[in-house]
Amino acid sequence: MTRSRTATRLPLDRPARVLNRPARLLARRGRALGVALALGALLASGATMTLAAPAVAATGDVKCPSTDCVRIAPAAGSPVAVAPDNAGAVYLAYSGGDLLRLDLATGALDTVTTGLGNLRGVAVADGNAYITSFDGTLQQVTLATGSRRTLAAGLPALFGVARFGTTTYATDTSGEIIAVPDGGTARVVTTGLGFSYGLAFDKAGLAYTADMGIGRILQTNVATGTTRVLAGEAYEPTSISVGGDGLVYFQVGDEVKRVNAATGVQSHVTDIVGINSFSFSLATSGDAYTTGSGDDGLWRIAGLTSR
Repeated sequence: MTRSRTATRLPLDRPARVLNRPARLLARRGRALGVALALGALLASGATMTLAAPAVAATGDVKCPSTDCVRIAPAAGSPVAVAPDNAGAVYLAYSGGDLLRLDLATGALDTVTTGLGNLRGVAVADGNAYITSFDGTLQQVTLATGSRRTLAAGLPALFGVARFGTTTYATDTSGEIIAVPDGGTARVVTTGLGFSYGLAFDKAGLAYTADMGIGRILQTNVATGTTRVLAGEAYEPTSISVGGDGLVYFQVGDEVKRVNAATGVQSHVTDIVGINSFSFSLATSGDAYTTGSGDDGLWRIAGLTSR
């Protein structure tokens, strides 16, 4: 399917530049629900905003920096998405089209490839990175060589991306999940999901998205296209991950929450304070990776799922 659009780049790029990243407009719980819709517009327009001052830590919060929250890449700039490979590296995607690799053992930050377009999401699986762009293109990058190929193009602006089995899935600005099977063509799995910047799968192949506009955590059966609401929130959820414990983790302002998909029971995990964190990605170890504002770098939160 082909749809025309003007793709505007966000003012985000790789290290060594002064950067401002779209993030929360107001501190912690004082934000209005309409911020989610404003964020969607900003993602398209490329506008910047001033971030609110981090909140003061309370007992049980994750304070950055601390032994629980360590900055592991001070010069990482402001990637639009990060993805641990669970094998000693984290991959960082930038809106300027660069894909970088951070070696967790040495701290070395290397370029995998450049010129990928106006990037929004990254997922890593089986030696490849799967990249979404605001230009409506889904690409596969071979991590060992940096070579790339286009899996689908001419789609609506894409955001979240995930792999399950032999299919790559992505969320778009039309509130859809799009499936692109290996060697096949793109098809719409489901609609009506609102604005979700992320996408995650559990071991059973159920997909999870966070609707920032209405404030819902959604579960979708990608085989049937049916969707159900797992949780509703008064403030926009920005991040979505499935932990090794099978629970669904998401971020609401500075707060990290989790929900049991089987029971629907939600619980508070922690607040992240000291940095303006917008979203996080979980590794199988239970550690989380998140970015601060501007050139604040990449941070690792140890054992997030065990809190």
